[in-house]
Amino acid sequence: MRKLRRTIVSLLVTLLAGTFIFVQSVSAEDELSIRAFYGDRALDRVVVIDVGTMGEIASISTYGADPYPVDQAGTLEKVYAITRGSDSIDVIDADSFEHLGIIELEHYPRSSEAYNPVLGLQLVTGADKPMATLIEVETDEVVASVGDNTLVSPIDYGGSNATGHPFWFTDNKFALIDRANRNIQMYHVTRRKGKNDGWKVMLIDSISTPTAVHHFVKRDTSELNGKQRHTYYALSEGAPDEGISPSILKYLFKDGRLHLMGEAALATEDIEDMGSHHADVHPNGAIMYVGSTEGNIYVVHMEKMKVMKTIKAGLGAGHTTFIPERDIAVVTNHKDTFVSIIDTLTHQNIKDVKVSESSDSGEILQSHSSFVSPDMDFFYAFATATGIFYELNLETLEVERTLDTGGTPLQGVFMCQGAECENKM
Repeated sequence: MRKLRRTIVSLLVTLLAGTFIFVQSVSAEDELSIRAFYGDRALDRVVVIDVGTMGEIASISTYGADPYPVDQAGTLEKVYAITRGSDSIDVIDADSFEHLGIIELEHYPRSSEAYNPVLGLQLVTGADKPMATLIEVETDEVVASVGDNTLVSPIDYGGSNATGHPFWFTDNKFALIDRANRNIQMYHVTRRKGKNDGWKVMLIDSISTPTAVHHFVKRDTSELNGKQRHTYYALSEGAPDEGISPSILKYLFKDGRLHLMGEAALATEDIEDMGSHHADVHPNGAIMYVGSTEGNIYVVHMEKMKVMKTIKAGLGAGHTTFIPERDIAVVTNHKDTFVSIIDTLTHQNIKDVKVSESSDSGEILQSHSSFVSPDMDFFYAFATATGIFYELNLETLEVERTLDTGGTPLQGVFMCQGAECENKM
C-alpha cells in the first residue's frame, strides 16, 4: 500500500510539474560539484543551490507540510525532505530534482540523518510521538517502527519535538531519545534469515536522563589499557523553569547496558537564561564546545568532565563548525545577526561577523546547517529569517557573496561531487 501511494503521488507531482518544480538548465560544461538542499518551511519546498556559482537551480514543492531538515538517503543520489507537519517523508532525486513520491510513517518525522551503511538502513525519529522508523534506502521501504504511538508535549528547553536526533550506537544498536519522558532507549536490530526474511527489532535497555536529551555528541570506541571502550557523550538540554542546567552526559556501554559515568553541568547560576541544543568535539578530541542560548560557548574537558572555560558568542549560540586547517571555528548564533569566529588554540572570540539583519518573523536568524569548502577557504550557510544564502571568506573573515532565495531555508544537506570532494565531506 505504501509503495502504491508513493507511485500515485509521484505521478500527480509529475503531471503538475510546472507548478511544483523549477529547474535551471545545466550544461555538461557546468556540471555541479557542490549542491545545497535546504528545507523551506515558509514556502513548503526544498530549495537547491549550486554553491560554486551561488545560484538557485531548483525549487521543489513538497507533498508533505513543513519541510525542515533535508537529509541524503544513505549515500545515494536522492534526498529525504523531512516534513514535520505530515506523517510522511518526501523523496527527491538529487540529480534530476524529480519528485519520487513519499514514504508513509506512523508519526511525523523529526530527523533522518543517521544512516547505517552496514545494514543499509536510515533511522528516522518522531516529531509528535516518541517513535523511530527504519527505512531501507534502496527501496524507500519502511521495515520497522518502534516506540510509543502516543502524542506527547515535551516541556524542556529544546522545544516540542518528541525525540532527539537519531543515533546508531553500533552496527546493530540504535538510540531512541524520548524527550517528553526524559529517557534514552537502546534497540537491537538484526535481519531475519529464512523464507520470510524481514527484520527483528528488540528493546534492550532504557535509562533516565536529567532533562530531555537533544543528541549524542560522540562515540568513543578507542582502546584504553589494552581494552576497547565504548563511551558515548550526550547533551542534556536543560530545564530553565526547574533550575536545571544544560549538561554533558558520559555513558559507558557494558554488559549490554548504558551506565552513566559522569555529568558536566554548564553552570550553577543564572540558569533561567540557559538552554542548549548542540555540542561539537574539538579537533584535538579532548574537549568539546557547547553553545547555550544566553550567548556563551562552554569548553568542556571530556575526560575530567568539567567546564574549563567560557567563550562569549551571540544569543542562541548553537552549532560550532571547526576548521582545523586554520585553527578557527565558526559558531552559529541562532538568535543573533552575526556568527562568532573562535581561535581554537586559545579558545577566544576573535571576531563577530554580521551575516543578517534582525527579523520580526519569529523564525530563527541563522540556519542549522553549514558547509566548509574542500579547500577550507569558504564557509556557507543561510541567514534563515531573511532567506539569504551567504559565503563567508575564511581568510578575510568577511561575507563575500550572497544569494536571496526568499522563504526561510533552515536545515539541509550539502552534496559534493568530484575528486576535490573525496574525504572532505
